[in-house]
Amino acid sequence: MSPASRRRAPAARTAERLDAVIVGAGVAGLSAALWLRDFGLDAVLVEEEARPGGQLHEIHAAVPNYLVAYGWDGARLAGAVMSDARAAGLPLLVGAGVRRLSARGLWVERNADEAGGVTRVHARSLVVATGLRRRVLRVPGEAEFLGRGVSHSANRDRVRFEGKPVVVVGGGTAAIEDAILCADAGSSVTLLHRSSAFRARRDFLEQARANPRIEIVERAAVTRILGEDAVTGVAYRVRGSRTVRRADAAGVFIRIGWEPRSELVRRQVRCDAAGYVRVTATGATSAPWVFAAGDVCSPRCPSIANAVGQGAAVAWEIGRRLGRVRG
Repeated sequence: MSPASRRRAPAARTAERLDAVIVGAGVAGLSAALWLRDFGLDAVLVEEEARPGGQLHEIHAAVPNYLVAYGWDGARLAGAVMSDARAAGLPLLVGAGVRRLSARGLWVERNADEAGGVTRVHARSLVVATGLRRRVLRVPGEAEFLGRGVSHSANRDRVRFEGKPVVVVGGGTAAIEDAILCADAGSSVTLLHRSSAFRARRDFLEQARANPRIEIVERAAVTRILGEDAVTGVAYRVRGSRTVRRADAAGVFIRIGWEPRSELVRRQVRCDAAGYVRVTATGATSAPWVFAAGDVCSPRCPSIANAVGQGAAVAWEIGRRLGRVRG
């Protein structure tokens, strides 16, 4: 970095050292913060989105497996969670994400204002609760048509395409379920899957294969999403063929799974090959005093219940190490 570049870099203002900084205000981070507060520890949550709640905002169907909120959709549950967070007085810094963090120095840097100021927050412990993000195809037209034909949820958007042709991309349970939902809404569905092996539930897959409105194309790689003002189709190529085919579509549902949001720590703590943070039963990572909770470290069981429990376990371990909890 040149001297001029160093002069232009915003100075970091250092805040008082806290007991914990939690990165991510989904249910795992909020759960950890609530327990830390109960132990009398000073913690702060840092969240890049303006509205906390994490992946709850991605749930557009009824929650089938979480007590108290059984049958609620994600928006209702997120509202209840935030109401509780406000009632508990949990300290939240929202709308400015973490620029970087140090697993060795135990600090996070976040954008503090529109002028580019940076605040560095030091803590005795760090909790990474950044969750997951949707995987994307990274093909032309995908980002451009988001909200104009490209969608990630048939539960939310299938009515918009009722009676019109749609394409569903993916081979997991979510993709197969979306294909069935769209077919039930009167759409003709082309389901494109990059493999001939499916990860979907067998009963869902059998139901889709038996549905005359659903055509399943295996070993299909999407090359482009077509359209001008809105989506008109999808270009794809079947493995082993050089021919580019087209499936007409007014809507495209991209359901190719999730990936961990672990970029901040991926080179500082031990992660698996997919980028999920490796943790012990108490949420400890390979770096001293750095913990992780929720879906960012749960490739086998990404769920609301698991995230809430892991947030509590991490807070318990921090409290134990700081002498606030026995055991």
